[in-house]
Amino acid sequence: MTSILPSRRLLILSCSTTKRDGPQYMPARDRYDGPLWRTLRHADPDGQKAQVAFLSAEYGFREARSTIENYEARMTPELAAAMKAGGLGTRWPRPKTQRRVMPPGEHPGMHIASMTEHGRKPFVEVCLVGGALYLDVMQHFVELFQADAL
Repeated sequence: MTSILPSRRLLILSCSTTKRDGPQYMPARDRYDGPLWRTLRHADPDGQKAQVAFLSAEYGFREARSTIENYEARMTPELAAAMKAGGLGTRWPRPKTQRRVMPPGEHPGMHIASMTEHGRKPFVEVCLVGGALYLDVMQHFVELFQADAL
């Protein structure tokens, strides 16, 4: 049996309505406190079994060690469609106004590129966990990551 290194596994979880209080910014892995995230922290407390990313209605696709604020946002069909249409280059969270030339936030492409060492260490196993709207966006992003060899 061949062993797959954790860095070659990717687990993408949907965000969680339940969040932990704490500092203004804390890693998403620690902020989210729904059943999936509790199970992750229990089953893989040191992050050795897989690299973990999340999909959030507020933050889009990010690596789970990314720091986030506590927020309230739900995925809607319109938001899922906007995320898919934006592809790997759209920054999240979306700006509240159109005043800035360069919108704030981070985009999925930068996170997946970092997680794969810019395609030098692509994932060989990917697991997606979430509700239907989240899974739809996750699957779309995974297809884009594969097309870009990330």
